[in-house]
Formats: sequence, C-alpha cells, structure tokens
Amino acid sequence: MSLPHLLKVGNFNVDMSLEGSIILYRHVDQSGMIEKVGSILGEENVNIAFMSVGRMVRGQDAIVAFGTDEELSKSILQKVKDIPDIYKLVFLKL
Repeated sequence: MSLPHLLKVGNFNVDMSLEGSIILYRHVDQSGMIEKVGSILGEENVNIAFMSVGRMVRGQDAIVAFGTDEELSKSILQKVKDIPDIYKLVFLKL
C-alpha cells in the first residue's frame, strides 16, 4: 500500500511520507542548520527515518522535515526550538 506524500508546504517544495512522527520547521538557509538538529536527535537516541529539505532562494528561508521512529519529547522539541534562526516548528504524530 502506498503512503500519502506531502509535496508542498506553503511555497516550498518538499517530498515526505505522511507517517509516524514528523518534526517540521523553517530556518534561515545557512550551513550547519540541519547538522544542529541532527545532533540533538542523535544525542537523544532518536532515529531519523527520512528527511526532506526545500528552499526557494539560497540564503533565505528553508523548510525541513525529519521523520523519526520515535515520538519526540517536549524537552527535545524545546532544544530544537532554542536553536537560533529556527522558527515555526511543529511536531506531527500520524
């Protein structure tokens, strides 16, 4: 059975399965941003099942979705929210 996919968020192109746990956020498009979130998830033993990144213009806003095998705790989500230049974070449990 094929899972539904999300292909667009606002004006951003993405490609992500709509399943499990998803952290979706916007950030300023600059080097190291994905690594910062990935490091937090790794430190918390959260396995990343998939990732999708979309941007319209280099150096402006980007959108990122991480699908995880585990549900994320409020403390993990807060650590991600506390990263400078990350905003509009949502957590989806499907």
